[in-house]
Amino acid sequence: MATREFTREELEALGIPDEWDAEHPAERLHEEQIDTRRWYSVHEVIFRALDDGKAWSVSYIQGLTELQDGTDPWEYEGKTITATEMEPHDVTVTRWRPVGEES
Repeated sequence: MATREFTREELEALGIPDEWDAEHPAERLHEEQIDTRRWYSVHEVIFRALDDGKAWSVSYIQGLTELQDGTDPWEYEGKTITATEMEPHDVTVTRWRPVGEES
């Protein structure tokens, strides 16, 4: 498993996790909430880095109430945030429906 260290400033310049616009040009590939804690939700974002063209994943936290506004999204990380290199893969999903119902 390949990893890479990003500084907080590098991620901020890419617009991660909050600023996805023309000024912050990282390509967002996927984002989802992956966990919930008492006061925070934990999110994973997968983005394509501009310098190497690879897809990287980082996790961050987001406050759930106004009391957590301004929370550092990297609160549990040090000076650098470890990202994991990602690749797409296909998954077959079985869904259930009532007998005789058409899709």
